[in-house]
Amino acid sequence: MKMKDVLEGYNYDLPLMDAVNDVELRPVRRLLAGALVGESLDAGYFATREMADAYFDLWNDDRKGVRYGEGYLAFEEILKDKNPLQMKLWYLTCERDLKETVKDMRWLAILANRRAYMARAVRESGAQVLHVSARNLVAGKTPAEMVADQKVWN
Repeated sequence: MKMKDVLEGYNYDLPLMDAVNDVELRPVRRLLAGALVGESLDAGYFATREMADAYFDLWNDDRKGVRYGEGYLAFEEILKDKNPLQMKLWYLTCERDLKETVKDMRWLAILANRRAYMARAVRESGAQVLHVSARNLVAGKTPAEMVADQKVWN
Protein backbone atom coordinates (compact mmCIF):
# COMPACT_ATOMS: atom_id res chain seq x y z
CA MET A 1 0.00 0.00 0.00
CA LYS A 2 1.30 3.45 -0.91
CA MET A 3 1.42 6.38 1.50
CA LYS A 4 -0.79 8.33 -0.91
CA ASP A 5 -3.53 5.72 -0.49
CA VAL A 6 -3.25 5.88 3.29
CA LEU A 7 -3.43 9.67 3.43
CA GLU A 8 -6.11 10.20 0.78
CA GLY A 9 -8.97 11.97 2.52
CA TYR A 10 -6.95 12.55 5.70
CA ASN A 11 -8.84 14.45 8.39
CA TYR A 12 -6.56 17.03 10.02
CA ASP A 13 -8.83 17.11 13.05
CA LEU A 14 -8.17 13.43 13.78
CA PRO A 15 -5.39 14.08 16.37
CA LEU A 16 -7.66 16.57 18.09
CA MET A 17 -10.57 14.14 18.15
CA ASP A 18 -8.25 11.47 19.57
CA ALA A 19 -7.37 13.86 22.40
CA VAL A 20 -11.02 14.85 22.97
CA ASN A 21 -11.96 11.18 23.31
CA ASP A 22 -8.95 10.14 25.42
CA VAL A 23 -10.38 9.37 28.85
CA GLU A 24 -6.83 9.27 30.25
CA LEU A 25 -6.39 13.00 29.59
CA ARG A 26 -7.45 15.57 32.13
CA PRO A 27 -10.77 17.21 31.18
CA VAL A 28 -9.19 20.63 30.60
CA ARG A 29 -6.87 19.19 27.94
CA ARG A 30 -9.78 17.45 26.28
CA LEU A 31 -11.66 20.78 26.20
CA LEU A 32 -8.63 22.61 24.80
CA ALA A 33 -8.20 20.05 22.03
CA GLY A 34 -11.90 20.40 21.21
CA ALA A 35 -11.46 24.16 20.90
CA LEU A 36 -9.11 23.63 17.94
CA VAL A 37 -11.43 21.32 16.01
CA GLY A 38 -12.43 22.95 12.75
CA GLU A 39 -9.79 25.69 12.96
CA SER A 40 -7.41 26.26 10.07
CA LEU A 41 -4.02 24.60 10.40
CA ASP A 42 -1.93 27.75 10.43
CA ALA A 43 -4.24 29.92 12.53
CA GLY A 44 -4.77 27.03 14.95
CA TYR A 45 -1.04 26.67 15.48
CA PHE A 46 -0.02 30.33 15.55
CA ALA A 47 -2.91 31.48 17.77
CA THR A 48 -2.28 28.62 20.19
CA ARG A 49 1.47 29.21 20.22
CA GLU A 50 0.99 32.92 20.91
CA MET A 51 -1.29 32.10 23.84
CA ALA A 52 1.14 29.48 25.19
CA ASP A 53 4.02 31.96 25.00
CA ALA A 54 1.95 34.68 26.68
CA TYR A 55 1.04 32.35 29.55
CA PHE A 56 4.68 31.34 29.95
CA ASP A 57 5.72 35.01 30.01
CA LEU A 58 3.01 35.76 32.57
CA TRP A 59 4.22 32.90 34.77
CA ASN A 60 7.81 34.11 34.36
CA ASP A 61 6.74 37.64 35.33
CA ASP A 62 5.06 36.25 38.45
CA ARG A 63 8.19 34.33 39.42
CA LYS A 64 10.25 37.53 39.09
CA GLY A 65 7.68 39.58 41.01
CA VAL A 66 6.93 41.78 37.98
CA ARG A 67 3.32 42.99 37.77
CA TYR A 68 3.21 44.56 34.30
CA GLY A 69 5.82 42.56 32.44
CA GLU A 70 5.99 40.77 29.10
CA GLY A 71 3.13 38.40 29.90
CA TYR A 72 0.79 41.17 30.93
CA LEU A 73 1.64 43.15 27.78
CA ALA A 74 1.19 40.07 25.59
CA PHE A 75 -2.26 39.40 27.02
CA GLU A 76 -3.17 43.05 26.71
CA GLU A 77 -2.59 42.76 22.93
CA ILE A 78 -4.26 39.35 22.62
CA LEU A 79 -7.38 40.48 24.47
CA LYS A 80 -7.51 43.74 22.55
CA ASP A 81 -7.37 41.88 19.19
CA LYS A 82 -10.23 39.55 20.20
CA ASN A 83 -9.23 36.69 17.90
CA PRO A 84 -12.15 34.24 18.27
CA LEU A 85 -9.93 31.20 18.84
CA GLN A 86 -7.74 33.00 21.34
CA MET A 87 -10.77 34.31 23.19
CA LYS A 88 -12.15 30.78 23.36
CA LEU A 89 -8.82 29.54 24.76
CA TRP A 90 -8.69 32.49 27.18
CA TYR A 91 -12.10 31.72 28.65
CA LEU A 92 -11.21 28.03 28.98
CA THR A 93 -8.01 28.83 30.88
CA CYS A 94 -8.11 32.26 32.52
CA GLU A 95 -9.43 31.10 35.89
CA ARG A 96 -7.19 28.08 36.23
CA ASP A 97 -3.89 27.73 38.11
CA LEU A 98 -1.25 29.64 36.13
CA LYS A 99 1.50 27.00 36.40
CA GLU A 100 -0.85 24.22 35.26
CA THR A 101 -2.21 26.43 32.46
CA VAL A 102 1.33 27.01 31.17
CA LYS A 103 1.79 23.23 30.93
CA ASP A 104 -1.62 22.72 29.31
CA MET A 105 -1.07 25.43 26.72
CA ARG A 106 2.38 24.11 25.85
CA TRP A 107 0.78 20.69 25.37
CA LEU A 108 -1.88 22.22 23.11
CA ALA A 109 0.73 24.11 21.06
CA ILE A 110 2.63 20.86 20.50
CA LEU A 111 -0.60 19.13 19.46
CA ALA A 112 -1.43 22.00 17.07
CA ASN A 113 2.07 21.79 15.61
CA ARG A 114 1.79 18.04 15.01
CA ARG A 115 -1.60 18.58 13.38
CA ALA A 116 -0.25 21.25 11.04
CA TYR A 117 2.89 19.24 10.31
CA MET A 118 0.75 16.52 8.73
CA ALA A 119 0.15 18.92 5.81
CA ARG A 120 3.74 18.29 4.69
CA ALA A 121 3.31 14.50 4.82
CA VAL A 122 0.04 14.71 2.90
CA ARG A 123 1.54 17.03 0.27
CA GLU A 124 4.65 14.88 -0.16
CA SER A 125 2.54 11.75 -0.58
CA GLY A 126 0.62 13.35 -3.45
CA ALA A 127 -2.71 12.71 -1.73
CA GLN A 128 -5.54 15.08 -2.50
CA VAL A 129 -6.77 16.51 0.77
CA LEU A 130 -8.35 19.91 1.13
CA HIS A 131 -8.73 21.29 4.62
CA VAL A 132 -11.44 23.89 5.00
CA SER A 133 -11.82 25.44 8.43
CA ALA A 134 -15.27 25.41 10.01
CA ARG A 135 -15.29 29.22 9.98
CA ASN A 136 -15.05 29.18 6.17
CA LEU A 137 -18.10 26.93 5.88
CA VAL A 138 -20.47 29.52 7.36
CA ALA A 139 -22.72 30.87 4.62
CA GLY A 140 -24.31 33.84 6.38
CA LYS A 141 -23.32 36.35 8.99
CA THR A 142 -22.30 35.11 12.40
CA PRO A 143 -23.43 36.70 15.66
CA ALA A 144 -19.81 37.69 16.29
CA GLU A 145 -19.68 39.62 13.02
CA MET A 146 -22.95 41.36 13.77
CA VAL A 147 -21.90 42.69 17.16
CA ALA A 148 -18.17 43.20 16.47
CA ASP A 149 -18.53 46.94 16.01
CA GLN A 150 -20.48 47.50 19.23
CA LYS A 151 -18.27 49.05 21.94
CA VAL A 152 -20.70 47.99 24.66
CA TRP A 153 -19.92 44.29 24.17
CA ASN A 154 -16.28 44.60 23.26
